Amino acid sequence: MDLAAFPNLTRLGLLKTRTSHEIASSRLGVGFETLDRQMWDPAQAWPVLSALGVKWARVQSGWARCEKTAGSYDFAWLDDIVDRLLSHGVQPWISFSYGNPVHIQGMNTAPPGLPPSHSACNDPFGVGFPPIHTAAARGAWQAYVRALVRHFRGRVTHYEVWNEPDLTSFWKCGPRAADYVDLVRLTAGPLREEQPGATLIAGAIAWGQTVWSLKFLEDCLRAGMGDLIDIVSYHGYKSVPERHSQQEIAAFTHLLRRYNPRLRCWQGEAGMQSHVPEKAKGVGALSAMKNTEPIQARMLLRRFLLELHNGTGMCSWFHMADFAHYAQFKETFHYGLVRLADGSPKPSYTALQTLATLLCDPAEPAAGRTACHMSVLDDTDDPRATKVFTWHANFVRGGVPIHAWWIPDSLEDDPVLRRAEMNLWVDRDLALEQPVIIDPLTQEVFALPLERDRRTCAESWMHPDPAAEGVRVLKPVPVSTSPLLLTDRSLIDLR
Repeated sequence: MDLAAFPNLTRLGLLKTRTSHEIASSRLGVGFETLDRQMWDPAQAWPVLSALGVKWARVQSGWARCEKTAGSYDFAWLDDIVDRLLSHGVQPWISFSYGNPVHIQGMNTAPPGLPPSHSACNDPFGVGFPPIHTAAARGAWQAYVRALVRHFRGRVTHYEVWNEPDLTSFWKCGPRAADYVDLVRLTAGPLREEQPGATLIAGAIAWGQTVWSLKFLEDCLRAGMGDLIDIVSYHGYKSVPERHSQQEIAAFTHLLRRYNPRLRCWQGEAGMQSHVPEKAKGVGALSAMKNTEPIQARMLLRRFLLELHNGTGMCSWFHMADFAHYAQFKETFHYGLVRLADGSPKPSYTALQTLATLLCDPAEPAAGRTACHMSVLDDTDDPRATKVFTWHANFVRGGVPIHAWWIPDSLEDDPVLRRAEMNLWVDRDLALEQPVIIDPLTQEVFALPLERDRRTCAESWMHPDPAAEGVRVLKPVPVSTSPLLLTDRSLIDLR
């Protein structure tokens, strides 16, 4: 997007980003999944991880990779990942997963119409069966959990139970909430004994916060999951992130409050590919969409801004790097922030880096401390009669507002810059006197003039009061399907 085409914007330079070491805490993370099945080489991540600025990384524990002989544990590969993440200023959180053919072979529990060991789940790339159907498997799982927590105590504080138990792909014996809660209970016991202060996460719900996920979550909570854990995690893959989101987030929050008000929620996995080979169309989340690197970057921005605005405790992008292969499907999968070919960052990397710099703690949802009235100027002569719907995400960091806006239309169409008028009400305790616009995809920073609409109420527009404080007016400002951010010059540094 060429913001220089707006004559009222003055380019100041490029945003100076912050490293993970320079950021004390934040709600942003990245996926280091599938290393248990060796689907990508983490060597691509280390040169660019610290500069990304995230503070969390999701890692799958790989029971089958850690215990190849019954009762003998080798955590060397996982030690390397955990220690390297910590050295880069990133806190790993470990997902206990998956099954282990050493202890669970050929469970005859498949849904009707599927073979007992469908999808070759006992091969090196499979996820195996959940260890809940025999006393031996249950005992082996608990011994593994105990050994892993004891080994990483002092380095890892957050653990998650399994991955996407609402999908047959990952819960091979057919998803049932009560069965999953059984596994959560099996895990919570040894975890709490070995590390009482650890945070336990459960859910990892594949279908995000959709109505089907809400029902699965409700069934899990009715089965007692809320009393065992601290955080509910959900995933999310939507072609349009904003679709149904307001009612879904409200319902998800309602369920947590109803069954255990102390529960928090994390978005543990969301993403899309930047390219899908022809023979991989329809394999993997959102692979039937139009996929390009710019679309991937816009998806990241809209997804994360939406969820952070609504109070999600942590958001994680899937994935750090492209996969050399995905499970048994021998094809490159391009979910990463960096390219498989040479490890170079994609636009999505830059987008997440921008958010990490601007929205690190103490950034928090504005929660009513700011509000925006945006009128797109090219569809009507009267700004009050605009027909274009815009979406907004409001934050405050250190007494300074950070405001994001975009048009929530299809991500698959190239963004078209349109002219808009922005009227801002800002709580009197907040500072916004030197407004700047930041393009998160290029990290360019632009200053723009601030006006005041000095009317005393909406009806006094013909006779403004020069002594009135009024509201802040910014016009024209660009708007498209790709988010932009507004904040005060005092909050940012330039390169």
